Amino acid sequence: MSVTTTPAIDSAPLTREAGTRLVEGWTALWNGDVALAEQILAPGFRLHFADDFDGTGSAYSFGQEELTAFISANSLALTGLTFAAESAPLVDTERGEMACRWTESHADGDGEVAVKSGIDMFAVTDGRISAVWSLTGNRRFAA
Repeated sequence: MSVTTTPAIDSAPLTREAGTRLVEGWTALWNGDVALAEQILAPGFRLHFADDFDGTGSAYSFGQEELTAFISANSLALTGLTFAAESAPLVDTERGEMACRWTESHADGDGEVAVKSGIDMFAVTDGRISAVWSLTGNRRFAA
């Protein structure tokens, strides 16, 4: 009989380094590496959008499966779609929360590069992202 083991979940307090790794994984997930969802998202994960677009908004939230389907659909629909974290996340090690600014770019209908940005606020439980509140702007934040 074989025994399957699951990797231990990090239940240590959130550190700046762990927060940075989670945001790097979150960014890679949005850039199409949907297999990362299993590693970085906690059971019961929810993503809450502040904006209404394509069936999203403050009255709706995504679980892991809806999120990966949404990411895959957007990757196909938008030419050259890429996401990037603007800087290292702000990490509240005591509360297990973090925030990060990000940018999204893709080619618009005329082939011009369209750039917008947003802020994601994260809750982290047992070393994984348990919830995200995401605010997207229609233009890039001024630096």
